[in-house]
Amino acid sequence: MLRGTSAEDLEEPLEKLLHELVKRYEPLAVIIAGSLAQGRFIRGLSDVDILVVVDHPVRDEERFSLAPLKDVDAEVTVVSREELEKAVTAGNEFYLDAVKNGKVVYAREGATLP
Repeated sequence: MLRGTSAEDLEEPLEKLLHELVKRYEPLAVIIAGSLAQGRFIRGLSDVDILVVVDHPVRDEERFSLAPLKDVDAEVTVVSREELEKAVTAGNEFYLDAVKNGKVVYAREGATLP
């Protein structure tokens, strides 16, 4: 996914982080969103947006976190499928963009997204 981009050297640490997120949250899906997913990543200006969709309520303290990937921050947002549906229906730009333009990098078998 990152070959030939300014983020190519982030591929290995990103894969490690994604594996840790799948292990920790047992999600329905994990989506890379924002500039990285759309090929507009700019080193020094962009971060890595990761949306983790789960099938259970999310505690406030686990909803948002930052994870370092070399010299870039990964912003991890954890949301329940129900919350994601409501946010998409309400027109929330971040969630709409993630669902429409993001790259699904993990999906549980049989899982569907709005």
